[in-house]
Amino acid sequence: ADALELKKYAADYLHPERSIEMIDPTAFGRNYFDRVSAPQDEEENELFDERTQILADAKGLKKLAVDYMHPELAVQTTDSTAFARDFFSRPSAPAQDTTEDHNYQTSVLADVEA
Repeated sequence: ADALELKKYAADYLHPERSIEMIDPTAFGRNYFDRVSAPQDEEENELFDERTQILADAKGLKKLAVDYMHPELAVQTTDSTAFARDFFSRPSAPAQDTTEDHNYQTSVLADVEA
């Protein structure tokens, strides 16, 4: 009997998506917050604007966090005046020496000095 009860408790713990079957008629609860006779919350209307502002700030912070944590995502701009010039991959940019070229030039200059 104990083994079956432990098995039931283990199954209940591992599968919280299953519904609870109430067998004990003395296990009752009352919801004091959603009942019809509950008093209306007057502050809810007063705090609506503040709640809206807080949610907008949280949404903006989430967007910034995603942009920071995922630099591989493309940047999307909707502002037509936001533009920039790429100084590194334009055709008129001066050629950049690679590390191998720099090492080769250094070795040639060292051979000339010797």
